Amino acid sequence: MVESARDLLPLIKEPRDLVLACWVTVAAAWLLTLYRLKPVANQSGAENGAILMLACAAVLLFTEVPQFLPLQARCLPAHTLVIGPGIALTAVGTTFAIIARLLLGRNWSAVARMRQDQELISSGPYRLVRHPIYAGILAAAVGTAIVFGEVRDLLALPLIVVGFWRKARSEERLLMSNFGDRYAAYRRRVRGGIVPYVL
Repeated sequence: MVESARDLLPLIKEPRDLVLACWVTVAAAWLLTLYRLKPVANQSGAENGAILMLACAAVLLFTEVPQFLPLQARCLPAHTLVIGPGIALTAVGTTFAIIARLLLGRNWSAVARMRQDQELISSGPYRLVRHPIYAGILAAAVGTAIVFGEVRDLLALPLIVVGFWRKARSEERLLMSNFGDRYAAYRRRVRGGIVPYVL
């Protein structure tokens, strides 16, 4: 079993490129779906703290800034048995997030806001978690951190968890005020905001 996994190593010549291709696909999906969003009806307070955390996480995960040697130390083995699952998790996570984004359609917003004629989406990935875009991006970030394998990549993960948790709380307050009992029933039915039964 191990020998056959080692034989896969030549097939994964540039794992970093495969991972980055997944993220480029997410960016393309977001850009292609930015048009025709419903007008904004109202929005919650500022989410500056959450956005700052997510921005810092992105810098850690996708750049070499700051240039600080301890952050660049590799802490996970660059082996197919580690990198292969990391690539797979990145691909699954980004696909999950894209499906959720497409399903949300014209109701999507980058910050907690209600759009005119907002719909409560509860099908597809929304049957598994209440915030599947965040769940998919978090899973993809874990996969990316596994592939990149440096200290900086692992440090990005708690920032992503806390950033998304804060954004999700803000969104849930707004959804509850807008949908009331319908959203309360949805919350009881789907027992996880980002990670089922955990977060």
